[in-house]
Amino acid sequence: MSSLKAFLLLFAIIFAYTHAHALDDEIGCTHDDRSDKEIDVQDVEEDYSVLTEGERILAGTSYPNFRIKTNFDKLAAAPSSFRNYVQYDLVPPVVDWFQGALRVKYPITGLLQRTTSTVCSITTPSDLKKGVAADFYYIFKYFSSSSTTVMTSGACAQASGSRRPIVAHSDFNTQAVEPANGNVLLMERHFYLLVHEMMHSFGWSDGLYSSFLDENGNTRKGHIKSVSLNGSTRKVIDIPFLTEKARNHFGCSTLPGLYLENNGGSGTANSHLEKKHFLWDVMTSGGYFGRRVSEFSLGLLEATGWFAPNYDFAEPFHWGQGQGCSFFTQTCSSSTPKFDEFCTGSSRSCSNVGRSAGSCSSDTLADGCKYYRPSLDYDCSNPDADGSARLPSLQAFGPAAESKCFSGTLNTRSGSSKTTFCFKYTCSGSGSTTKLQVNVGKNTITCQKEGTMTVNGYYGVINCPDPLTFCSTVGKKYCPRNCMNRGTCVSNKCVCKTGYTGYDCSDKI
Repeated sequence: MSSLKAFLLLFAIIFAYTHAHALDDEIGCTHDDRSDKEIDVQDVEEDYSVLTEGERILAGTSYPNFRIKTNFDKLAAAPSSFRNYVQYDLVPPVVDWFQGALRVKYPITGLLQRTTSTVCSITTPSDLKKGVAADFYYIFKYFSSSSTTVMTSGACAQASGSRRPIVAHSDFNTQAVEPANGNVLLMERHFYLLVHEMMHSFGWSDGLYSSFLDENGNTRKGHIKSVSLNGSTRKVIDIPFLTEKARNHFGCSTLPGLYLENNGGSGTANSHLEKKHFLWDVMTSGGYFGRRVSEFSLGLLEATGWFAPNYDFAEPFHWGQGQGCSFFTQTCSSSTPKFDEFCTGSSRSCSNVGRSAGSCSSDTLADGCKYYRPSLDYDCSNPDADGSARLPSLQAFGPAAESKCFSGTLNTRSGSSKTTFCFKYTCSGSGSTTKLQVNVGKNTITCQKEGTMTVNGYYGVINCPDPLTFCSTVGKKYCPRNCMNRGTCVSNKCVCKTGYTGYDCSDKI
């Protein structure tokens, strides 16, 4: 495999918070694509034995584990509480997750070694100079700024053979990233933020697409295409297996590929999935609670040709599922949206993933479409959300509650307006016999079809969703983040390995 001609790939990822109580904080992600200059290519020894006579390795063959070496030297002068949080609480579970979610196709056989004096704009760490037994070297740094920048990240070097990125950095803003200190919601938010960042470094970036390899280890060609959509030219990633995943999910056999984000300017555009089509996926631009690592975000890492993902780590994702080709061709200018994913007006209702409620509002990154944007005040996983709830004694809050958002007019007096509630629930049966039982305090209502149900002792109603649809999408239970690769999922509950605890095994004892 020939060495890559030099060009620079350096990108910065910027995150910004704009609203104290909104879960969708419009976190922006910007890459400084410097592809007009020389890349920092590192000569390393890679194992190409996975290729046999130019043919793709059998799918069932096990690839080696993806070894990630982390360095925290540049956090030494950071505030101790922040340093300890990043080094011991945040980064380790994210690295554990990646090492379970990904295997590497062309592992480094010798040592990953940096012989030059600098890397990632800092003095080369001593262990990297000596050489480390790893496939990727990740440097964590910090800065302090009163700006809205939360984090900057970048890939610093690629392997000369496979062209896989092998060194990267992430810099945290100590004034913008607050240690979670046991706050599971904040810890979850930081988990997805860092997963998003590291995925960019591993391949999810406009500047890296041209380096992707095909099944035979050759540079992939023609996979970034320009297509027409609703009168505008859009970019799609078209790699057969990935396009097929999207076609099956959306129910559109003519889908040309995965549409990339067209808004947000340089760095955001084309380095993320289109938000209108993939809202809630971790690789859309934005930072709200309820995000998911879907089969598409993992699928693009497989599409790089560098990784073999374990799709058991993909989380349930049903945005746009089965909606057909018109989900892409219909604009949101209509006053009556054709799809339940979108809304009109400014009322409050449950978000698509059913975790929280929010007001109907537009999003420029979603081509101006309006959807129920979640609010922390109405998040069922927020133990403090009872302060904003009507009839809080009937509801259940917090991650362990596993409640979901339901709409209705239930109240102790008549004539009440529509609002939302967080109720525990149980699904039973299958197919047309699927039943949804909703626990309303000490009462239990059974939803056998879409409609409304009353509750003894209260005015108003609870809106029942279609049980089959709800139980297979919004209400589908699963182990969050596949127990961080630190436990086993048993009956949709994490059984943590010795030394770990928490509902997702993210905490170290």
